[in-house]
Formats: sequence, C-alpha cells, structure tokens
Amino acid sequence: MKRKQTFGHIVITAMFLWSALLCHFEASSLKDEGDLTAAIIYWICGFTAIMGALRFKIAELVYGIIAFKNHKKK
Repeated sequence: MKRKQTFGHIVITAMFLWSALLCHFEASSLKDEGDLTAAIIYWICGFTAIMGALRFKIAELVYGIIAFKNHKKK
C-alpha cells in the first residue's frame, strides 16, 4: 500500500528524528553523570521515536508479510 507523503507527514517524521536525537544526547549526559537507569529510559524513548519516524516503512513491511502469507495460502 503506497501512501502519499504530505508536508505534514514529513514534518512529523523530522520531529520524531529530532526527539530521538535529543533523547540520545540527554541519555549520554545522564550516563556520564552516573544515572544509568534514567539514561536507559531516555534511550528507550529515543528508540520508540526512531520507530515512529519509520512508521510508514514498518507498515509496508507488515503489509508485505501479510500479503506474502495470504498468497502462500492460495
């Protein structure tokens, strides 16, 4: 399923990437200060932000797997 990228989608994707970058830098500074627990939480938040930025590619992958399974059943 091909999705048309609008300006809004591009802006939201860029903001997901920006927040992932900010989370990484904050986690790195927290790790340097010795607060590993908070750093790990920030890295998890950064990872989910990356997944949000890749949401359309992940959806294409899932739809492809579903189509492959449906085609294999026939």
